[in-house]
Amino acid sequence: MITTMEHTHRHTLKIEKVGFYLSILCAIHCIATPVLITLIPFLGGSLMADHSWELWFIGGSILLAGVILWIDYRKHFNTIPLLLLIGSLIFKLMEVLWLGESFEFITGSIGALLIASAYYINWKAKVKSCSC
Repeated sequence: MITTMEHTHRHTLKIEKVGFYLSILCAIHCIATPVLITLIPFLGGSLMADHSWELWFIGGSILLAGVILWIDYRKHFNTIPLLLLIGSLIFKLMEVLWLGESFEFITGSIGALLIASAYYINWKAKVKSCSC
């Protein structure tokens, strides 16, 4: 028989996995996009030129990470994952507000790695503090 806490814990783990894999996918995207645009020029004029999908993807990733990390923070009180998420957001804001798209490869890659690191550290803290 599954208790309510075990049931909630299992759903949280699934959501964390989704968030982790989305941040890895974001890192792959940030690294692969310049290569793909260079190797396959016709992609540069269609999907890659429209940045609205990218903003939705980044916004959704940060929102998902924020919710997951905040819920887990209340369980293990480790602030490092939240600080890494804030660092990721700062890198993206620096790109959008000051640096421009020419630095997207650097800021996007660092931001995605910070989110992935936040998930990993959060997972380790959760496993360490969990009495399940």
